[in-house]
Amino acid sequence: MGLRCRIGLVYVPGALPCFEGFGSLPTDVVREDGLVHGKPASEALDMIIIPGGSLVESQSIKDNLAREIIRLADAGKFVLGICSGFQVLAKATDIGRLSSTPIMRQGLGILDVEFKPLICTDRLMATIVGKSFMTDNIGIEVTGFHCHTYGKTIIHKEAKPILASHTQRIDYHKEPQDSISGVTNKDGNVVGVLVHALLDENPSIIQSIMKSLDISPEELQEIREANSRLLMEIKDEVGISTNVKPQNSMSRPTKTPALLLVTSTGTGSGKTFIVTGIAGALKKKGFDVGVMKVGADIRDVVPALYLIKEPIKDYSSIRIGDRGWEPLYEAVEDASQNYDLLLIEGVMSAFTGLLNDEVERPYSTVEVALALDAPTIVVVGCEKEGIEGALISALNYVNLMKSLGVKVKGVILNKAYMIDKIRPFVKTAFKNFGVELLGIVPRIELEGRGMIPEIEIRYEEFGAKAIESIEHFLDLNMLIEIAMFPVKISVDYRTLLEKFKKSLIMSFKFDVSKGGFRAS
Repeated sequence: MGLRCRIGLVYVPGALPCFEGFGSLPTDVVREDGLVHGKPASEALDMIIIPGGSLVESQSIKDNLAREIIRLADAGKFVLGICSGFQVLAKATDIGRLSSTPIMRQGLGILDVEFKPLICTDRLMATIVGKSFMTDNIGIEVTGFHCHTYGKTIIHKEAKPILASHTQRIDYHKEPQDSISGVTNKDGNVVGVLVHALLDENPSIIQSIMKSLDISPEELQEIREANSRLLMEIKDEVGISTNVKPQNSMSRPTKTPALLLVTSTGTGSGKTFIVTGIAGALKKKGFDVGVMKVGADIRDVVPALYLIKEPIKDYSSIRIGDRGWEPLYEAVEDASQNYDLLLIEGVMSAFTGLLNDEVERPYSTVEVALALDAPTIVVVGCEKEGIEGALISALNYVNLMKSLGVKVKGVILNKAYMIDKIRPFVKTAFKNFGVELLGIVPRIELEGRGMIPEIEIRYEEFGAKAIESIEHFLDLNMLIEIAMFPVKISVDYRTLLEKFKKSLIMSFKFDVSKGGFRAS
């Protein structure tokens, strides 16, 4: 309590307090009641940081906390909102990305900005274009990343632009453009930015904040020591406001972590839900879990990171072709330094991208699985074709993947009905292919919106349901046993592609004499 300068971090359901390091500046958490050690945040703090997350969707900034944020701003103290935290400070956000009409969520109105849907998950450069308490050097380049679904800013006259991002991909398409990604109020003490990791990657930003708060290098060191203790406290909980403590961390027997790759038969199968639940359940058991994504859409791993309190790093996104952040082997090697078990979530289906032969390889999840010799789990959604159709799809997928050399170890049927009566039969069917049935997860019925990761998600509800489903319906011990150390395999991608094409052509032939198709 002896610090002269105190910096608060909003810690409420839906917030991502470990998504980035915030320059190791936060010294205190600010919960829903708006208090810091029993005192109003506006009296106890010199600065408050509102992190990203699903704060707008979850509507988790309650009256007491909202009042303290406004008081801090009105008192001339410093307020920083990042991504969803920026939206909290704004006038309103339209979260109806797939809705025919806008679905508006009101913000605090401190910044004269509105938001509309626009997706970007780039690592990027940005230029400082205006002054504020944290941007003092106009014209310099800074780095960070975007991870938003509602990133189109409508800036009105009372908001001053301070940051312009240079993005490459917008709404899943390559579309290089510059856009305003940070603004301040007219006094420069309230800032909202869409760019994550600004405080972690750019010393000039920290220097500007130190200057504004009159922090000496010695005081900065004290602040960071307090931050280290705070981080330990934050990480000692699975999710936020759950009071769920992980077991004592299991000791790492080796520097190389075990690995599992989770793929699916298609988008909508629920692999993000499954990966989130596995990550949270393993965190509860005391595992240091890392989560990675094949491709650029890091939004898919955010619900898991919400539970396990881990940050986004360059290795979080495995590059396939021109999509993603870090090359495969480099990403796995970098991630290996920090965890004892890595979960890699595939992109779309296992084979998506494999037929595209004019790209840099790997370009599909199946290629990533082969290049790492990774034990692979296939998630199969039963919602659209029933358990029968899903079983046929799963067996075909398993058969084809194994014929290409993928180490398929387990299958999870998701969004299923008729679980108990058919389990023995399904288990036997997969056993005949040398694959374990890890579980049959029933369809989760929830009222309202909030369970679709790429649209309008509420992390606390999504995460809680995911952990509950995994703990009740998955054989977690068997899953842990399946995990293996990654191995670098030299893959002849051209031969793989030709083998895949041949498998598709030869599996079913048209028999002219009989006037129809026959199995080969």
